[in-house]
Parts: sequence; structure tokens; C-alpha cells
Amino acid sequence: MEQRTFDISIVVLTYNRRDCLAEMLAELRGIAGLVRDVVVVDNCSIDGTDVMMAADFPGFIHLRTERNLGVSARNFGMERATGSVIVTLDDDLLDLSAADLAFIEDAFRAKPELGALNFRVIDYYTRRTCNWVHHREPTDAALSFATYEITEGAVAVRKDAFARSGGYYPGYFIGHEGPDLAFRILNAGYTVEYDGRVEVLHKHEEGTRQPWRFYYFDTRNHIWLVARNMPLGYGSWFLVRGLAAMAIYSLRDGFFPWHAQGVFDAVRELPAVLRTREVWNARTLRICREVDTARPSFWRLVKLRLFRRGFRLDT
Repeated sequence: MEQRTFDISIVVLTYNRRDCLAEMLAELRGIAGLVRDVVVVDNCSIDGTDVMMAADFPGFIHLRTERNLGVSARNFGMERATGSVIVTLDDDLLDLSAADLAFIEDAFRAKPELGALNFRVIDYYTRRTCNWVHHREPTDAALSFATYEITEGAVAVRKDAFARSGGYYPGYFIGHEGPDLAFRILNAGYTVEYDGRVEVLHKHEEGTRQPWRFYYFDTRNHIWLVARNMPLGYGSWFLVRGLAAMAIYSLRDGFFPWHAQGVFDAVRELPAVLRTREVWNARTLRICREVDTARPSFWRLVKLRLFRRGFRLDT
């Protein structure tokens, strides 16, 4: 029987992880013939990724940026991809299968309003759920539910919804780009969902991760996330809660100067950020408030995060 093909593209973002990327692409060869195209966006790597792509994976589309643009480099891959649904992956994710592609395509066909579908991310080594950013207890990881987060390294997005959202905001570089995109997709009239029936494995390649950047970018971008999207009432509490948490984490881990620099830079550039503001409409506010009803309690989050160094969101 002829194998089913899908109106899906796969976009992978990479930066200086040649060996990790090679492992992933070797696995993707098994399903590459079932999708429209596989696009690798190379964020100006200097480790020979371009040579490896030309020699070992000539059948995949390779886009190389002129400099490291951070997460917004995905925009180039999304524009180049030809599928009506685009799966975006980080370069250290594995185990996307043909069955997953079928599930994803069927989900988008069944729900014309579906803008983005997040996957369950499982640690490759421990087989525990990781990268858990959704505002629910991690015990819900096998379920499906509405969310206003996008795990941009493990998500499927309707191409039309992505285009209407304006794509990833280049100013962030890294951090908070997921909810920012989700808010814009919701504001465009679509839904954002999570479904634990699609699972991918994360190898947590740490080679290009600098520990200070979370305390800087997550602080700066938290302020910009509020400024770009949220109404005053909701945004005020969101801002205070997030900045207080980041201050505590940075003091705990010895990175408070980076947190302070993040606040300074956010305020300095705030006028330019405010020019991109698109405040939530009533529907988006309602959806976000409904999602918040499932949030773990404040004390539950304190117990989970206050006494754990770093930002690995494992369960």
C-alpha cells in the first residue's frame, strides 16, 4: 500500500551544533519523503555546519543567515517552507514519526481555527517530561488543552496563522518569543493548543548555551512581552510577578547584575517596543484568563522552582 504523504513542512533552527544536527537530520531522512520539504535555518554557524549540509544532506534546503539572529531566524524558514502546516524543531530533538505527522495533519484539518499545536517534550536520557512551560501541573502532560504558550522548538503551526501573526519578533533574540507569538495568533482569531499524544525526545545539547543569558533575556523580554501585548490590568500583575521571580532567581544563582542590566535595557528600548504594540482583543483576554484557571498555586510554584538552580523546566 502506498504510504501517505502530508501537506507539512519541517523547519529546523541550528547554531554551532553540527554533530547534533547531523544526528537529527539522519533520522529525519526516514520521513523526509513524506513531507513537502525540510528546511534547515543555520544561524551563521562557524563550526562547519554549511560544509556538512552540502556534503551529507544535499536533499534538504539549507538557509544560512549573515549573522546570528536568534529565534527570529525561524521566520526565514517559515517563509521558505511550502506546507500549509509547518513543524518547527530545535536541532537536538528526535523521534518525530510518520504517525505523528498523520496526527498533526488530521488535527489541523479537523479544526480550521487551530493555529498552533504544541508537542510533549521528553528528556532523551531520563524519559521524563521536560521543557514544561504550560500553566498547568506537569501531571497533565499526557492530556490535550488550550494554552497561550508555544514551545517553538517542538510545535506545528498553520502557515497562514503564522503569517497573520507577524512571525517572531526580532527584538527578543531568545526568550518569551513563544507566548508572544501565541498571543498574536490568538489575536488573529486562531487557537493555540497542546496535545501530549505527539511526543519528541530532547537531548538537551548545552554546548552553545551561556548561563547568564536566561537572567538577562528573560528579564528584558518579560517587560517587552507585557508592553507589546497585554492590557493594563492583566499586564501589571503579570509584570510584577515575573520581575519579582527573576530577581529572586538571579540573586539565588549569582546573576543579579544580568537581571539588572535586563531591566535597564528593556526600559531604554521601550519606546521602540511600544510602537509594535497590539493589545489583546476581548477574545484573547478571555482565553488567557481561562487558561490561567488551571495554573498551579503560587506556593506550588515556589516549591518547584525556588530551591532549584537554573532554568531547566523538567518535571
